Amino acid sequence: MTVIYLTDDCIYHILNYLQNNRSTLFNCLLVNRFWSKVTIPLLYANPFSRLKDVNKSLIINTFLLCLNEEERNYLIKRNNIQKKLNSKLFQRNEIKLIYEYPKYIKKLSKFSIYNSIDHWYRQQIKITFNNNDNIINNNTLNDNMPLFIKATFYHMFLRKSNHIRDLEISLNLLKQDIFDINSIIINDIKISNLIILRLNSCYYKTHEIFYEFLKTILKNCKNLKRLDLIDIDLYYNSNEISSIIKQQNELKEFNFYGFYKLSSNDIFSSLKYQKNSLVSLKFHDINFQHCILQNVIKLHNLKSLEIIYCYGMTLELCQIFEFASFKLKELSIKNIWGSNITSKIIKYLGKYLQRLKIENINVEIMNSIIQYSLELKTLDIYSGCHINLSILPYLKNLKIKNLNIYLNTFIIESFFIKLAENLSNTITKISFVTAVNEISLLKFFTGCYYNNQIINLNSLNFNQKFELKHLEIILNYIKNKNFNLKYLGICGLDKIWNIKELILLNQIKEEGIKLVEFRDNFKECDYQLSDY
Repeated sequence: MTVIYLTDDCIYHILNYLQNNRSTLFNCLLVNRFWSKVTIPLLYANPFSRLKDVNKSLIINTFLLCLNEEERNYLIKRNNIQKKLNSKLFQRNEIKLIYEYPKYIKKLSKFSIYNSIDHWYRQQIKITFNNNDNIINNNTLNDNMPLFIKATFYHMFLRKSNHIRDLEISLNLLKQDIFDINSIIINDIKISNLIILRLNSCYYKTHEIFYEFLKTILKNCKNLKRLDLIDIDLYYNSNEISSIIKQQNELKEFNFYGFYKLSSNDIFSSLKYQKNSLVSLKFHDINFQHCILQNVIKLHNLKSLEIIYCYGMTLELCQIFEFASFKLKELSIKNIWGSNITSKIIKYLGKYLQRLKIENINVEIMNSIIQYSLELKTLDIYSGCHINLSILPYLKNLKIKNLNIYLNTFIIESFFIKLAENLSNTITKISFVTAVNEISLLKFFTGCYYNNQIINLNSLNFNQKFELKHLEIILNYIKNKNFNLKYLGICGLDKIWNIKELILLNQIKEEGIKLVEFRDNFKECDYQLSDY
């Protein structure tokens, strides 16, 4: 029998197809030199993504071996002052690396990097002080050493990688004296490849550093698809930010978080230069003004708008949306203003909506949705401490297919009974984004059983790790009811199940149910550019 030989091109495409399956890629590393050469860039394009704790320490130890002399000396010097860790951790190691791992990095996520470094640091502190909790707590109080390590790692990544496409950085890191903005960023880094840029935590004490950084972006970056500004003081730098927005070839997504001290309308007036390309806009914690909304309504290709914990919106102000030039497909509103304002916004922007995310929904808002959002396919309900049960009968009047419910942990069980009783026959998928206990789950299925309408649910999605009791309830319902369920989403599907749980899982599969990993539909946005 002849063995079919796969060419290198075939292997390359297969491994690229597996780039999000890290465990499989690790198994491919040692097959041969070619497989390793293809696999390493895939693994290290986004090396901090979804790491288990043990792998967080391993990845940090690997990158410590990649530091140059300047970076090692910087950490040794800082550690000698702080006296926290064994300085041997930062000394030159004679181990010769096969690959220059940092040069393959394409995505730098602040949260993921910080999380891995913090975990590694805690482990090293435990080793240094022999797991003595009192000494450890005293030595981690007002400890700046993790900050120095984070700054050094960013210095290394920016120095070595020419392929960064997604950069998230706290600008306060740049004030650490290891950074020389002019020599490191401008001369050594090719940031023209940047597609996503997320800048955060810049206040007046760092505005000069921020200014230099913005000049670098302005000079080198013309192809940003997404720009996030988070907790940025724009008092000094609004002109530079505006210029960056104007010069982009095709900016798709623009996000504002925690703006204050806006010195002019320059930032918002610059949006008109991207009116043909912007499809997603987010406002978080800003004070709405007439000039802001006047510029927003001119973005005629806008598809997604998110307004989260903003203030200053009035009934008079939101009437500007009546003259919007765009046909909005997705709207998210999460605020403490009156429901009459939210209802008005839905009236003006709801005609073409396919997805709506709402916090503190009530009957007034429900009536507006029913009246003005006839094309709605997905409704996301976010509940705080209390949910208004009177809204649930209105679900029967909606022709939605997907219902995503973000519940407070202490939601009352009667909610699940009312929900099941009022499901329309158009709803095919429900996602519970927070945990549902066994009693509430039983109440929900009991309500489904006594619902007089035909229930066409084919997908249930739960953001929790199921235990034995959960599985028993689901299996019993599937067996006792003519049910259309085809997909069951569970968080942590790859956990280690006990024997009894495995038996129930297999029985559920035998009923024709496909088990899938939970997907967070509440946070997911169809118009975000996370795939770039």
